[in-house]
Amino acid sequence: MTWVVEEDLPAHHHQVLETLKSTQFLLQPPSTLPYNLTQDSYYVMTSRIGSWPFIHHYLTRLFHGQHGGFFLEAGALDGQQMSNTLWLEQHMNWTGLLIEPNSYSFKHLMYKHRKAWTSNSCISSNALTKRTIHVSKQAIPGAFIVRWHMKGSSYELGHGFSEEKNLPPQTQLWNDNGEDSYHLAHCFPFYSYLLALNVTTIDLLSLDTEGSEVEIIKTIPWESVKVRVLLVEMQPVGDYKTKRVQFVDYMKNKGYRLLDRRLDFIFVREDDSALKTLVSFTDWNSPP
Repeated sequence: MTWVVEEDLPAHHHQVLETLKSTQFLLQPPSTLPYNLTQDSYYVMTSRIGSWPFIHHYLTRLFHGQHGGFFLEAGALDGQQMSNTLWLEQHMNWTGLLIEPNSYSFKHLMYKHRKAWTSNSCISSNALTKRTIHVSKQAIPGAFIVRWHMKGSSYELGHGFSEEKNLPPQTQLWNDNGEDSYHLAHCFPFYSYLLALNVTTIDLLSLDTEGSEVEIIKTIPWESVKVRVLLVEMQPVGDYKTKRVQFVDYMKNKGYRLLDRRLDFIFVREDDSALKTLVSFTDWNSPP
């Protein structure tokens, strides 16, 4: 892979923005072609298990009747499997930005013809451009694991939950049934993408980067961008309780309310209309 930008440049640097705007696959415009979604029944079934029902329950209520929003989904995978944003795009006329560093997954994402910007890159965990090693996971032959679910557990080397010690049994089983491969990835500051697209409001920010989520959030320039709702995955590994409490406190200090949590944490701005929309549903806090 040819490195396209210098390392350690800040979000607003002209070279960073010019690179994002001009380099193929770093910012691809929304497709104008008809959707090309996978119709296979097993694929569709497996795309709606795990965290998806919990997340979808809240999204359909938080954004009920709100058309034309903007999302940013990091860890977009193939753009359909367990997607947190496809429903908003298809049924609520939203657009946004889908970020996926794995080249194999990104190729399949492009095939879907999503009506959103796409980027074959990763969000930097330190607010500066950098080149990093991305670990791609693949199920070993004979493993009874959904192929795309294993692909979805790919991560940035040095930031993955899979590298923690004393993993929960289910997570350890997952590791034992996966093979790793390594490739270089371009990482850009969170704010660079927004500057390049001239976006100041994100209605939904969905982060599933398998370990670097909290670090990414702490690079957000809150004074320059409005984020209404956040979905943040946090795996229960390592010193989970301490990290969880610290993270929730951090978000509270930024003006967010923790709505609910399982594997994913859902935060809403305390002053946002989405929260008022949500509580109008009698079953808003009874997810599947």
